[in-house]
Amino acid sequence: MASTPMQPVYLTGHSRPVNQVKHNHDGDLLFTCSDDGTVCMYETFQLIRIGVFKITEACRSIDLTKNSKYLLAAATTVGFQIYDVKSGQRLKEVNVPGVNSKMVALAYGDK
Repeated sequence: MASTPMQPVYLTGHSRPVNQVKHNHDGDLLFTCSDDGTVCMYETFQLIRIGVFKITEACRSIDLTKNSKYLLAAATTVGFQIYDVKSGQRLKEVNVPGVNSKMVALAYGDK
């Protein structure tokens, strides 16, 4: 069986440096977060951008629930935000004054 060589992928969607790239659990969605204050969502197989989440400022880190229902995004100085992936609606903003967020992650079991 011949192996297929890896090909580089060029994604458009951000105007500033990308801080994290993450697939969902099923592998059908790809998310990128950037210093431009957005999280872009791409359909993995055709690499088409299908959604943009507006974060209040530069986004350093993202995580997804296992079922891809919720997206968590860590902004640099305001804490983190929770979004509904399907609708794109921001559900909650958790402010942590005086703390610079560098990473957000869900524990095992999405807790």
